[in-house]
Amino acid sequence: MEEKKEMSFEDKLARLQEIVRKVEGGTLSIDESMKLYEEGKKLIKELNETLDEATETVAEVQND
Repeated sequence: MEEKKEMSFEDKLARLQEIVRKVEGGTLSIDESMKLYEEGKKLIKELNETLDEATETVAEVQND
């Protein structure tokens, strides 16, 4: 079975921007829009988790 490579923060952000453009374009079906919406929600969650971790790391470094 092929391993799924983890997307970088930048790749996730670019994909989210692409999703927003597609959904805002208004040419997708409801089903396509909903699939992209769900993917976007997942990406937002992952991006926020990454930012939270980075914030914690910076705070720890500043406190040392």
